[in-house]
This record gives sequence, C-alpha cells and structure tokens, in this order.
Amino acid sequence: MTKKNFYFLVFFLGLVCAQEAQETKKETKQQTKKEAKNEETPEEKQLNTILASSEREFSFTNKTMVSGQDFMERQVNNLTQMFEKESSISVGGGGTRGQKVYIRGMEDRLLRVRIDGAAQNGNAFHHQGNLLIDATMIKNIELIKGAANASVGPGALAGSMTVTTKSALDFLNPGQKVGFRVETSAYTNYGVKESAAIYGSDRKYFDMLALYNFLDIFYYRNGKHTFTNLFDPTPDDKVLGSPSMQNNGLIKANVYFTSRDKFTFSYSIIHDQAVRPLRSNVTRIDPNLNNGVDFALILFRHRNMANNFSGVFEHKGTDRFSKPNIKFNAYGNLRNVRLTVFSINDPSVRQKDEEGTTPRDLVLNNAGADFEVKHALGNQKKNALEYGINYQNFATADRFVVPTATQRGRENANIIGGYVQANYYVLKNLSIGAGTRYDLYFYYDQNYQHHLTQGFSPSAVILWNPVESMDVKVSYSYVTRGAIPADTLLLGDRTHFIAKNLKAEKGQNVELDIDYHHEYFALRGAAFYQNIKDFINSYGIGHGYILADGESFEYSIKDNLKYPVNIFGFEAGLDFFYENFLASFSFSRSFPKVRGHLINDTYELGAAVGNTYVLKFAYDFKRVGLNISWLSRFVQRLKYTGYDIYNDEFSQVDKPGYMVHNIYFTYIPPRHKNFTLYFAIENLFNAYYISQSSPYKVSADAKASESINAVRRALAEPGLNAKLALVYKF
Repeated sequence: MTKKNFYFLVFFLGLVCAQEAQETKKETKQQTKKEAKNEETPEEKQLNTILASSEREFSFTNKTMVSGQDFMERQVNNLTQMFEKESSISVGGGGTRGQKVYIRGMEDRLLRVRIDGAAQNGNAFHHQGNLLIDATMIKNIELIKGAANASVGPGALAGSMTVTTKSALDFLNPGQKVGFRVETSAYTNYGVKESAAIYGSDRKYFDMLALYNFLDIFYYRNGKHTFTNLFDPTPDDKVLGSPSMQNNGLIKANVYFTSRDKFTFSYSIIHDQAVRPLRSNVTRIDPNLNNGVDFALILFRHRNMANNFSGVFEHKGTDRFSKPNIKFNAYGNLRNVRLTVFSINDPSVRQKDEEGTTPRDLVLNNAGADFEVKHALGNQKKNALEYGINYQNFATADRFVVPTATQRGRENANIIGGYVQANYYVLKNLSIGAGTRYDLYFYYDQNYQHHLTQGFSPSAVILWNPVESMDVKVSYSYVTRGAIPADTLLLGDRTHFIAKNLKAEKGQNVELDIDYHHEYFALRGAAFYQNIKDFINSYGIGHGYILADGESFEYSIKDNLKYPVNIFGFEAGLDFFYENFLASFSFSRSFPKVRGHLINDTYELGAAVGNTYVLKFAYDFKRVGLNISWLSRFVQRLKYTGYDIYNDEFSQVDKPGYMVHNIYFTYIPPRHKNFTLYFAIENLFNAYYISQSSPYKVSADAKASESINAVRRALAEPGLNAKLALVYKF
C-alpha cells in the first residue's frame, strides 16, 4: 500500500516539474490584470478565495454541505433540528445536553470535528453529547461521510465535520458599512430565545462581527403529555433532563492586508447550564429496577462551557505552481463540564449509586496548529498538489480527583503528523487523486502508562464524467487513529484501568458515488463499505482486582476490541425543482455489525437505526415575500438480535419506528425587507417517539438481563412545538 502511494506521488512530482519548466517561459497578460485589482471589496476578496479553494480542492468521498441560512428559516436550536433533513444522520439523546450525532451509524467522536479550525476532540461523559454548537452562529457545516481526505487532519476514522461561523459579510447589505440585528423568539414547548448582533466593515481592509445569543428551554413535554395539565404541570408532564439555559457569544474579525492576504480571528463561547440528573440522556426509571435508586431524586447543577478561538492567516496564490495558496492556523478549544450536587432527597443512595452522586469538574483542552500549502498544477486550478503538517495537544482532567498510586486523575496526548495529496485530470473527463498522511500519537494515560501509536493513512479517488451532467466517483481510504484520552468521567473511577499495549485503530472505507444533474432534477446515490479494526473500547469488562488494603472489585478496562466492526450501506436522493417549487426525497440505511450482528447500544462507537426516509416540499411566493416548506422524516421499526461489545453477548432489541412532520413559514414584506417573520410547527401531529439512536439500555455496559435495563428509559423527543421568531436588521 505504501509503495503504491509512493510511486503515485513520484509520478505527480514529475508532472509538476515538467509543468513548472513550461510556466517559466510564459508571461501572460492575465498576470498584469491581476496586479491591478487591489481595490476589490472584502466581499470580492472573500469570494475569490472561496472560488480558488473550491477549484483546487482534493475531491474526495461523499460530501454534504449544510447551510446556516436553512437553520434560520427552520429556527434550529439543537443538534436534532440541525440534521433533521439529512437521512444519513441520526441524533439521539432527547434533551440538548444528551444529544449525540451519528453519521451512517457511527458516533461523532469517530469524526474529525473542527469549529473555525479548532479541533474538538474529546468525550466528557458517556451520558452527555460531545458537540457544543450554537446554530445561530453557523454559516455552514461541511460533512465528509465515511473517511476524510488527508488534509482534514489526524484521526478521521468515520469522516469529518467542519463548522464555519458567520462573519460581518454574512449580515451586511450591499454598500452597507455598519449594521445591527435583533431577534426575539418564543416556543410553545417551552422556551424563549433572544439574540443581538452588531457588525461593520470599512469596505476595504477590515470587517468585524459581535453576536450574542440567549436561549432558555425551560423544559419540554413529550407527545403523551403535550396537553395534560397545561397550566399546572406535574413533574411527570416535564421530560426529566430537558431544561437548558444558554448564554453564547461570537466575535469574528477579518483583516485584509492585500487582495491576496487575509487574517481571520474567531472566538466563540457556549455556556449551558441547568439542573438535571447526572445522566442527561436517560430519564426516571422504576427504583425497584435500580437497587432502590430513583434518578429523579438525585439532581445536579450542570455547567457545560466551550471556548473556541483561532487565528488563521491565508495567502491566496495564482495559477502558477511557484505561487501557491498558503494557510496557517493556530487554535484552542477549552471545555469544562462541572457537575455539582443540587439535591439528593435520599442520603442512602450515595452508597447505592457512587457514580451518580459524585461531583465532577471535567476539563478537556485541545490546542494546536496547522500549516497547509496548495499548488495549482498545469495552469489549471482544478489540478492541485497539497501538503502540510499538523500538531495537536489534547489534555483531560477531573479537578476533583485526588491522585493515587494507580490513578493520576488526568490524561494527555500529543499528535504530530503530516500529509501530501494531489489530484490531476489525466483526461478532460477523468481525474485521479491520491494522498497519504502519517501521524504519531504520544499518549500518557491515567494509570501512569506511556503509549506510542502511529501509522499511515493513504487514500485514492477516481472521478469520471461520462457526460457533462454526471459524476461517477470511486474512492478508497485507510485511516489510522492512535490511542488518545477517552471518557473524561472515568478519570475519577478507581476501578477503571488502561491496557498496557494499546494498538492504533485502523479504518478502511470503499465507496461508489454517482451524481446526475439536469435542468429540473438531480439524482444521487452512494454505496459504501467500511470496517474498523482494533477499535479502542473504553468499557471492556475486566477481572478481579485487589487493592493494597485488601479490598477487591471487578474492574473495567480500556482495550482494543478483538473483533472488527463492519459497516455497509447505501444512500439515495432525488431533487426536483421548477421555477419556485422544490421537492426532495432521500433515503439512507447503514448496517454497523460486529460478529455478523447489528451492534447493541454503545457509548462511543455507534447505533443501529432502521431505514430512514426524508421528504421535503417548498414553494416560494416571491411576489408576496412568503416561503412555505414541509419536512417529513420516517424511520422504520428495527427489530434484531444485537451484539453487545462490552459483555460479549447477544440480546434482543426492538426499536419502534416513527413519523415526524414539520411545517415552516418565512415571511419578508416586499416593502420592508429589513424585517423577517419565521413561524414553524414541529411534530405537527404530536407523535410520541424515542430516537432510535437514543440509548436502548439505561446502562450500556451492563448486561441486558440486569434489572436496570429491563425497560427502555431514553428521553422521548418533544411533542408538538410551535415556534415564532421576529427578526429586524438596521
């Protein structure tokens, strides 16, 4: 594998040298024209940068772009709503802090996630979601499903998610230099949102945005309790763990030194707090099934905070190989999850549920830098050679833990890697690309053990256009991800240990993608196969252990899973558009399997979800300024014998199907275009349902036969919810 990639890269470098010899003989008039264009507006400069980047991009695997404008029109305020239109993506967990994203059945912690270039590695707590994102701030999200190209960075086992936040240019009207935007919203199930932004630009060298967003979800009701005790709700009417109060902010500035040089500074903060049970994604269970412990009587103050900051310098090159695009990014992501006891009504439960009653102060920090260079090949921007280096430091700690001889209460890792990749059109309608990266992972675990894992991550792609309107893409990738810190909550668990000789995880992805575009419709389809070997399982069952004082217990162990994980599946979609009308349909199904069976619940690997269909209709009444859209999501029942990777056993799983329908209205008065009214009704027919990617077992690492797992107690999703938002721009 390595030899083939080496020869392929030698072939590309030979083409590069030959082309550069030709370039030095040419002096084109276009070069002179380019130098005269120093008076471009910031919008023009940004557009040129985007075009240059997209034209040189290493075309790879199955990519989806999600628009922040769509989030505005649908009044999105959590991850479930964010990805509702994507049939290949499922979100489980119910309440805001319990939500986890699953792409093709794989959990988001297997992705390379970045927000404005800041890596988001880390898993604070297996009963909480990993991503803290505010939809109000987002300009777009780029999703690469399956496995990402080398330039995305280290560890993209199941793909990547790249989040770009908004800037002043996304709010300013043409010719406007300063603006102000206010928004007020109310939700019938049950909450409010207030947002304000101020932004400006001198139209030449500088622009800046400051945005604040307040979101308070008091609680929500599921479909069975939407209309019960409307004015005097009982605790049973409110979904336990659903409250969330957020104070979020974004500051972003661009400095344009020249028409080709730009520096971007971005800082965002997400601050979520509420009173919930310790386990955010499971609700009250019968105390008789849980050793007499009632989760509803053990409440914690949750404070989840994420600070992201990055500084990015970009130099835009030319068509000449000798004048490449250059990008340098330095970033930090500082997260803190503080869990302190709010009330415990029964003091005896402290002895029965040590994990569920112990305060935590969890820290997850990422810091690093990326350096990238992109050369045009052959005076054609669609041909490119890219290379770069990456460094990342990743540290976790529980500040409440007192170190012992076996447990240090913290972990840290350093990741150093580099990559090279290229794509070249060998024919007008045939492009080939290849690349590889090599990464070193230095990991110092909670048991005072050092681990060094490393490996190559090669990839290749062939893109063929049999006709101008059709793309056929075949891709293959092999990804190596070394050992890194995992579940931060386990740092305070004295019965948890790390295997001495962890191996790097290895993932492979083979995929066929077909896209066809017509004047009135578009078709797309994908078939894929992915496997993951040596998956690092943080919750393996260990054996008896005896402490120095003679106390004995069964321990859990973080070790490589001895069986491979195999995922295969397919996706299809159809879009029809005529004048102001749009209709779209998509379908997705993946089969994540171990030992020939779909997986049972896991904390960190994935979830099995049934056939998923998404249907959307939209019509734009442009004359009156009204847009109406309808969105339906159908998930079929899934009944199967599942394999439990923690207990090496099989059990019966039955996840009911569901249908959810939403309708959205956007109104912009033709004579007052600074004003916008958004109205939506979500879950229009008040369905009661639990996402199939929400936990099937209360305790995933406990056996299915244990009493705590006798009844599924995942959080149900919200029932009918009407949402109204008023926006005004000055």
